[in-house]
Amino acid sequence: MTTVGFVTIGQAPRPDIMGEFARGLAGARSVEAGALDGLSDAEVASLAPRGDDAVLVSRLRSGRNVRLAHRHVVPRVQACLDRLAAGGAELLVLLCTGEFPELAPPASMLYPRRVLPHVVAAALEGVRTPGRAPRLGVLVPDAAQIGPAEARWRSLAPSVVACASPYGDAAELAAAAETLRGAEVSLVVMDCLGYTRAMQEIVARVSGVPAIFAAAAVSMIMRELLAGRAPQHAGESARRAPSAATSTGSVYHG
Repeated sequence: MTTVGFVTIGQAPRPDIMGEFARGLAGARSVEAGALDGLSDAEVASLAPRGDDAVLVSRLRSGRNVRLAHRHVVPRVQACLDRLAAGGAELLVLLCTGEFPELAPPASMLYPRRVLPHVVAAALEGVRTPGRAPRLGVLVPDAAQIGPAEARWRSLAPSVVACASPYGDAAELAAAAETLRGAEVSLVVMDCLGYTRAMQEIVARVSGVPAIFAAAAVSMIMRELLAGRAPQHAGESARRAPSAATSTGSVYHG
């Protein structure tokens, strides 16, 4: 049986989002690890962003939202990847849409940062109407992420970014979706692994346009990768080339 290792930048387990990935496991075994596992509140607080630190947002086991400096998270994520691979995980899934060029995956790895733009690009083609260029709405968890998100997504389409934490309340999410509706976006991308299917439904209903959330996009690719491994379980020993969305030890930039 294939083992899939999931690494969150917060604390494991992540029952809030693992239900989405359970849809795509197709009989595989899952294990989880968190970059903040075992840390006290004071230790977590010491990892907070300062100055011009790149900001990441995640969730503690208690459900509390935390802001983290990217530079503090990277070595802890690497340790989780190494530990899960040493324990037998054959496919690793990073539960964060942030950019992590510093990581050196010890096994095949699925990067949401690689998956999501391709899914969104395809979806934008699906919402094009004659005479009107599509406009992309982007949801991010933290106001400090608005500028980087604008820079990231404008290569696909003119973009409007709004902020709503997946660990906040539904009213905050609905207000952000209303902002995107007012901007007349054609599609919304929910750019954080913490957003759920229930949140997608709120955003799509309020914005009036389709909404793509990261966990569903990554889970879809994971399912296809696991399906491709199935013949090996039946005795086929031929090695398969990795998908363009995976790494077999190299580090992706972008």
